[in-house]
Amino acid sequence: MGHWPKDKMLRHGPDLPMEERIRRYQHNVRAIREAGCKVPTPAMVDSLDPAEIELWFADGAFTIQRLDNAIKLQANAPEDLDQDS
Repeated sequence: MGHWPKDKMLRHGPDLPMEERIRRYQHNVRAIREAGCKVPTPAMVDSLDPAEIELWFADGAFTIQRLDNAIKLQANAPEDLDQDS
């Protein structure tokens, strides 16, 4: 097993255009593989296919939106939901 190439990893955040995010993600997958490491599939999609990577980004954005909505609903819920008054 190789050493994780953190010094070669590029950021691929939502502030970048999708084409650039995909290019950087592909770079990261290649760097991980070249370092002799496995792509951590629970956290990343192990693919160089642009369509699959874009779908992974979209799925992550959808999950974040669902969590944000759930947190907002919970934050606005009455505190005594379990007690009969």
